[in-house]
Amino acid sequence: METTHDELIAKPIQPESPEPLPLRAPLRLVQTAVFLGILADWLFYGKPLGISLLLFVALVVGGLWWNGRTETISPTKQNLWLLLPLFFFASMAALRTNSTLTTLNVLAVLCLLAYLAFFYAAGRVANLNLVGYILLPLRVFGRSLALSAPVIRPTVQEMRKDGNGRTRLLPLLRGLLLALPVLLVFTMLLSSADLIFADYVDQLFSLDIFNHLGEWIWRGILILLMSVLFAGGLALALTRRADDEEQSDLERGLATLPNHFSIGFIETSTILVLVNMLFAAFVGIQFTYLFGGAANVTEAGYTFADYARRGFFELLTVAILTMLLVLGLNWLSRRENKGQIRLFNGLGTVLIGLVLVMLVSAWRRMALYEAAFGYTELRLIVYVCMAWLGATLAWFLLTLWLRPDRFAIGALLAVMGFVATLNLINPDAFIAQQNLARYEQTGDVDAAYLASLSHDAVPALVRGLALTVGDGETQLKPLCTRSWMSDEVDCYATPHEILLTELTYRYDSLVADTVWQRWTLFNVSRWHAWVALGFLAES
Repeated sequence: METTHDELIAKPIQPESPEPLPLRAPLRLVQTAVFLGILADWLFYGKPLGISLLLFVALVVGGLWWNGRTETISPTKQNLWLLLPLFFFASMAALRTNSTLTTLNVLAVLCLLAYLAFFYAAGRVANLNLVGYILLPLRVFGRSLALSAPVIRPTVQEMRKDGNGRTRLLPLLRGLLLALPVLLVFTMLLSSADLIFADYVDQLFSLDIFNHLGEWIWRGILILLMSVLFAGGLALALTRRADDEEQSDLERGLATLPNHFSIGFIETSTILVLVNMLFAAFVGIQFTYLFGGAANVTEAGYTFADYARRGFFELLTVAILTMLLVLGLNWLSRRENKGQIRLFNGLGTVLIGLVLVMLVSAWRRMALYEAAFGYTELRLIVYVCMAWLGATLAWFLLTLWLRPDRFAIGALLAVMGFVATLNLINPDAFIAQQNLARYEQTGDVDAAYLASLSHDAVPALVRGLALTVGDGETQLKPLCTRSWMSDEVDCYATPHEILLTELTYRYDSLVADTVWQRWTLFNVSRWHAWVALGFLAES
């Protein structure tokens, strides 16, 4: 029977509701998501990180595994190696307090949780390309939001019905209303019977509700949003199948780009040859002057210190851009036979080899700069970055000749290795130890910078107090600016006074605010700082 035009107008078109996901127990999944949302608020809202991050990650993984058992979905064994770096970076939040390192650890945890969710039931994380590793966390975030509605809708419908299909929400609300007067009467009687219980009741009802109402509403919204995100993320992990497309539309578009736009082999070779010639000339100068000694630099009209203590950031940028250049040419260039492939690989190898020499030059320049001015967090990060960039370039050379498709997984491991190395070095403690050792040799130290380091450096700074006793040279205090130098005498202090003032302030802050002593916020460096500062205060 055909539908007339008038009937179409009279019958409004209903929007299609999202299809329910193939889940056996969506209610259990949503309950897990709500639990994780409340837990995240309790552990992290307005609190410093500690063992709480490791606890939260363990419960997220446990919740995923528990729901997977209910859905008879086992994790893909070839992707379980993700758990090792995941728990490592989560545990580092309980060991380090450096803000930069904590940010890197949290970002690593979030990315690894996204990889785990996407590849929990199907696929291989090693099959992604470089763009895929970068985009996947964003894709997981978007798909989690999209999948939250199909999993929450049937859960809400299930909660509203009892076994006979009757609504059970209204009886629950009526029961709560009927219970209120009963609870009020018993509370009044029990308060009269026990003074301590009455104090607790007074504290409960004397809360400044209206002053905290805005914060409670905001935290409730955050819990709701996180619960929605966790519900979608769990649903994604448990419903994604092997036939699901691993590549995003952007990745597929980039993969087909060489079919529409490519660079000829002659053009590619010309670019590589000219860049090789430029780099060879630069490397030749490095061997003549930087590696050749101070005499050659002096003859050219420069001091060796001025010549060497610059350029490391530029050389680091050149190394990164060169690797991207070879990757881009390898992706876009047309090579029609094995001879062209070997020639391209050979030119790329020479180019990467010259870049490795530049990295050595940048390392030497940084070492000279550090010897003159001491360590800072940025200089240490540059050191570690150069080391892992060199390893990445070596891996690139290997995959260029053998397995170009495996470069991306090596680059991912190099990024994780970079962050892991910083965690193992413990930057602030390392910087304090090295700069104080340099102070023993040269008598030069930036006490204001040392005072700005995190709790990771406190044990070393306490030991540094003994080293700086008797040093009468004054320095600018941390809170003073250069514009005050001629007007404010109080802006100057000795290194010993600067360190003692900062450590005393930290101890007073830890004594005044004991929130950090909760077991969920336990942090090894913060606890070591507390112990060291306690001994200092008693002495």
